[in-house]
Amino acid sequence: MAPTSSRLSRRRVLKSAGAAVGSGAAALLGGRMVAAQGGAPAIVTNNQGGRKFRGFVKYSNNLPSVETLTVRPLTGRQVLMRTQAAQTCYTSVDQVLMPGTPINQAIIVGHGGVGVVEAIGQQVISTRVGDRVIVNLHAACGRCFNCLRMRSDKCMNGGAANPGPSCDMGNTPVFSYTGAMSELMITNEEYVTPIFTELPAAQIAMLTCVSGCGLGMTMTNCPVEPASDVVIFGAGPVGLSAVQGAKIKGASRIIVVEPIRYRREIALKLGATDVVDPNQYRERTRIAGAGANADQFRDSLVEHLRDMCKMKTDRRWAGGGRIGPDHIIEAVGGDKLKPKVEEGPDPTGVLVLQQCWELESSAGTLATCSVGHPVGAMVQISASQWADGAKHHWPGTGGGTNDRRDSYRYVRLMETGQLDLKTLAAASYPLDKTREAYQAAADRTVVATIVTPTA
Repeated sequence: MAPTSSRLSRRRVLKSAGAAVGSGAAALLGGRMVAAQGGAPAIVTNNQGGRKFRGFVKYSNNLPSVETLTVRPLTGRQVLMRTQAAQTCYTSVDQVLMPGTPINQAIIVGHGGVGVVEAIGQQVISTRVGDRVIVNLHAACGRCFNCLRMRSDKCMNGGAANPGPSCDMGNTPVFSYTGAMSELMITNEEYVTPIFTELPAAQIAMLTCVSGCGLGMTMTNCPVEPASDVVIFGAGPVGLSAVQGAKIKGASRIIVVEPIRYRREIALKLGATDVVDPNQYRERTRIAGAGANADQFRDSLVEHLRDMCKMKTDRRWAGGGRIGPDHIIEAVGGDKLKPKVEEGPDPTGVLVLQQCWELESSAGTLATCSVGHPVGAMVQISASQWADGAKHHWPGTGGGTNDRRDSYRYVRLMETGQLDLKTLAAASYPLDKTREAYQAAADRTVVATIVTPTA
């Protein structure tokens, strides 16, 4: 049967609604007016092609710089957002501060951010124009093998969420991925989660990478339960977020190992019960003739932490016998640049990984997330312990956070005062000062820095 004129008209409306972005107050969808969530000015050029904006771009072996870019027409699942804030992740300091760092394509620097949606592709279903959103470092398709098993931090379709260049710098194609050091963010909706809150963007931006990782390790990967003992190595933005996650989950003792004094003080403010300076415990010797399942090294830091976590009884028939904490969080990594504050015993971060494994109790849980170790660096573990032990190890830079599920949960904790990310977001910088923001993060003189491209 031939379609009637009214059906044809309705089809035209629906087709245009997929790309239309409304007038800031509402968006046309299915023939009805749907109110936008925020007060953002909707941009009515549909595909956005030709729009100019500024971004912090790495396009050669030289240091990145702020450049003028031109938006390409949006593809079906792409979302274009006006950036409010983005956090400077330490893992990018080589890209930003070390000349000669190679790159094979031009990219906008960054690990996600917070913004307001100004345009969407025709296939986008999860967000609308005017939405305030968080763009996370890890894509979450919600459909792959890993996502369906609650490991969206290891989404297998992350590559599919990066279809190609989203803008141009003159004749050079530029890939945006999760780059948020720019006035606009352009990425696929697999990275984008709407959030419904009036919290400051600088605080929310901590969740896109570092805080989401730290919270995920203590609230997802490690089964932290009330009355447990948790040892956290590192009190940067990841470790300090893990401290708060452990407190929220009900841990009774939270011990933070950190060489930088001001960070130890912040850890105590945010919920740590004890802090330890690893530079006070440097003795480490191999134990000759150690058994296959016994300690291979006598390490003064490990022994001190075990003593701190010692149970009140060692009577095994009375529930005693545990040696070491219930859970361990590793959030240290290697130093890419020499800090301007106190250094730890091992700038490579490898020793900490070794100590974490040795400290872990025979049936404990260890979550690791760090990067930056030297190429070829190795951790030595007894083959017998590795093959026949009961220690649990959860690795992964995402920390187990499921962005679509947990972003709302973390925001709610911030709103109720249970989670303090304001203390971590210590300093803000405009887009033109992005390199200075990364330098402060590399110097470790503040916990974390924020770039506000459109402030």
